[in-house]
Amino acid sequence: MTIFKRKDKLLSHSSRLFYFLAILLWNIGGCRTQHQNTNLFGIYISTLDGRNMRVLVSDPYREMNHARVSPDQKWVTFTRYNKRGPKGLAMEKGGYEETEIMIIRLDGTGLESIVPPKKGIVAANGYWTPDGKGILYVSTDNPERKPQINLIDLKTRRIIRIPTPEGFWVADPHQVKDRLVFSVIKKGKKVCQCIWTMKVDGKDPVQLTSPKISSKKRVHPPLGDFDPKLSPDGKRVALMRQVKERIWHVVIVDLENGKEMDISPFDSVDAVPEWSSDGRLLIFWHVDPKRIKNSGLYTMRPDGKERKRIPLPHGYFYTMPAFFPREGPDGRIRIIFSARKDRRF
Repeated sequence: MTIFKRKDKLLSHSSRLFYFLAILLWNIGGCRTQHQNTNLFGIYISTLDGRNMRVLVSDPYREMNHARVSPDQKWVTFTRYNKRGPKGLAMEKGGYEETEIMIIRLDGTGLESIVPPKKGIVAANGYWTPDGKGILYVSTDNPERKPQINLIDLKTRRIIRIPTPEGFWVADPHQVKDRLVFSVIKKGKKVCQCIWTMKVDGKDPVQLTSPKISSKKRVHPPLGDFDPKLSPDGKRVALMRQVKERIWHVVIVDLENGKEMDISPFDSVDAVPEWSSDGRLLIFWHVDPKRIKNSGLYTMRPDGKERKRIPLPHGYFYTMPAFFPREGPDGRIRIIFSARKDRRF
């Protein structure tokens, strides 16, 4: 989730993907009345074989996504949207203003907003620190309204700013050990949407990627890299690269030598990859605009082989998956994801 400012509205890269999909779904007969469902939006849990699916939390009008399980498997954090748009729905495609960071116990109790929504402010894309004591998230709660990375201590509820390089718009934080990766909009003669890495204390900042992607027309957000995730051993990064308008690929970057490997098919739309705890699998969200029923949650190896769809129940539009921490490597591995009820699936 990378935040941009356009026409005085805050939008994210993933929200642009959601917007494209929403228009596509509407044009082929979208769900014009499904907001009447009491549990239209939800965070769900299942095993990797697609079985044992259950809802963790649901909402009739507010979208919820970016769900991640704590290292001790006791809590879940997620982003909830509150700014209502058409049909009274608060969705990611409407931007990230008035978002909030939520937590809930894995048994569905203890729902709480730990970073409550504020008018015109972003608080989104939470990710647990490795010790489970804090949550990193993207915030614009500062005088400049500039996207920055904050850390909230869950015990004290104290919030501090992570010292990313000055002058950058930053988002998509992910930490393994003492290392952090994040996406950056680097402005200048040419806009660079790239990935940086540094130690959590702000030391040793390094630009990891510098995608050179040509386009005959200007694309917003710019072509480039988003949503980086460090592998469990901290040696590789999986990221989502917009290689051309409406085409996203999963790219693996070796941190030691900087070598990159695009592991998605040529015209594929593959988004928001996440690592399994043993580093053997990636889970991601795939969209097939030509055969929309083929869209869903998929897994593949970090070399792009053994690409498989997760056979989840029909009737839902699935997005934003992640593995449970410290589980593997068979079908009993649990996954967490967002879903919206949709009869056409």
